[in-house]
Amino acid sequence: MQFLYVPILISAMVVLAGLSLFFASRPLAGAVLVVATYLYETLVYSMPVISLGIQISPSDIVFAILFVAVTLRFALGMRKPRRREWIPICLFVLFFISLARGIALYGREAASESRGWFYFLSGVLYFSSFGASPRMRKKLTNILLTAGVALVGVAIYRWMALAAGFTIGAEWAVARENSRVLNASQANLLAMAFFASVFLNLSNVRSKWQCKAFYLFGPVLVVLQHRTVWAVMIAGLLLLGLQDARFRKKAIIAIIAMAIAGLVMTVFFFGHQSEVITASLQDSATNGDTFLWRVEGWYQLLFNNPARNTFNDTIGQPFGTGYERTFGDVHVPSNIVPHNYYIEAFLRFGLIGLLLLIFLYVLGMRRLKRLPRQLHKYAYPDVRFWRLVLFMQLAYFFTYGASYDQSILTGMAIAGFRLRLPRPTPSELAAPE
Repeated sequence: MQFLYVPILISAMVVLAGLSLFFASRPLAGAVLVVATYLYETLVYSMPVISLGIQISPSDIVFAILFVAVTLRFALGMRKPRRREWIPICLFVLFFISLARGIALYGREAASESRGWFYFLSGVLYFSSFGASPRMRKKLTNILLTAGVALVGVAIYRWMALAAGFTIGAEWAVARENSRVLNASQANLLAMAFFASVFLNLSNVRSKWQCKAFYLFGPVLVVLQHRTVWAVMIAGLLLLGLQDARFRKKAIIAIIAMAIAGLVMTVFFFGHQSEVITASLQDSATNGDTFLWRVEGWYQLLFNNPARNTFNDTIGQPFGTGYERTFGDVHVPSNIVPHNYYIEAFLRFGLIGLLLLIFLYVLGMRRLKRLPRQLHKYAYPDVRFWRLVLFMQLAYFFTYGASYDQSILTGMAIAGFRLRLPRPTPSELAAPE
């Protein structure tokens, strides 16, 4: 059967090239593809795989298509890389160096460890390569809000299943002990949808469900009990409150309403096991053991790591090196990530890669801040939303790594400062001054 791999591989490459050419000029189709893949992964917990010498999942195929698509955009002259796009390109150079070294030393294990970075960098480079017109950003916001509603639906369905005592797969073992039926990455995407709805409310858009959707997203995020997402949202709310007096006036009433709604939802779904939820909420609010465990792990990876040397500290350790660390009686396997994206970036891409990653976000926020005021209304839903996206992701990275859904918002936030004033219509040109 080995001889069948060759025609299958050739056919797959032809299909990949055709799909990549299609997505090379259709960013919204790319966003729908990524979000649909992410929601599918949310539903099934773990992706199905195809074995062709290596394990290939749907997300591998999706981001291979986007990577080839953005490569075609640059190679065919559809788009010339600009300074901000050279940053993810340089990160990709470091990525391929680390991957090549890892494959030489560890084989397939290196490719497996590199998947998350490949997804994120491919998505950022792909989405940042398009001009972010108001129409495109509006549709992207609709996709984000629709994904938020879908996540709420999944969460409510799982809460109902738990309340009824159903067990849906072994993955529910942890969920049965508390209300975290969505992981931190999924809750973080829901938080982004929450703020998109908040900015639409401040802008008084016509679509009522969009500008009021945060009343649905907020209580669900409260019940999910992800402390990192709570902290990131509080930071975002404080930043927004400092910038917008209208928000400060509305925020107190809205926050109280969402807190009450979150309490009602908790009682409705988990009233029959109130002692479990009470203990879980207290643990979410006061338990620092997990954080201390992570900090100790960071210390071991930075200061007691035999793979560290001047060369690796500069350009990164090879993929496949792993993140094994031991402190006291605790041994953490090499496949458990550090729970800090900055440390992960330093270990895999060195100091150069870490600085490039931070500079990518800082440059994006600075450019958006300098956007002329007359262009702000075209940065749908609001130019401050895109700055807030970058700010919240930088805060999120202190505890978790970037999931591939975040690459859409990051890429579009970086592309957001390519706005131009719309051309006047014939009627506007003919109107007397």
